[in-house]
Amino acid sequence: RHNIPTAWYGKFDRKHAEEAKRYVRSKGVPIVVKADGLAAGKGVILAKTLAEADDAIDQILVKNAFGDAGDQVVIEQFLKGEEASFFAIV
Repeated sequence: RHNIPTAWYGKFDRKHAEEAKRYVRSKGVPIVVKADGLAAGKGVILAKTLAEADDAIDQILVKNAFGDAGDQVVIEQFLKGEEASFFAIV
C-alpha cells in the first residue's frame, strides 16, 4: 500500500530442513537465516555461502541450537542498507 520495500521470505519447521535448504538454493546467497522465536539476540545468521546457509539451518532445526526458539526458521532476502526502528510511547 505504501510501497515500503521488504524482503521476500520462507518459513520452515523442523520437519522441513531439507526443503529449507532447497529454498536457499533457489534464491541464492547472501541470505539471512533466523530462528523464529526469542533467541536472546543470537538467532540470526547472515550466510554468505550455501555451506554457511546449510550449516545455519542444521544448527537451528536439526541440532536444536536455540531450543524452542528454533522450532521454526525464517529464511529471508538479504537487504543491504541502514535499518531504523522507531518506538512511540503515548
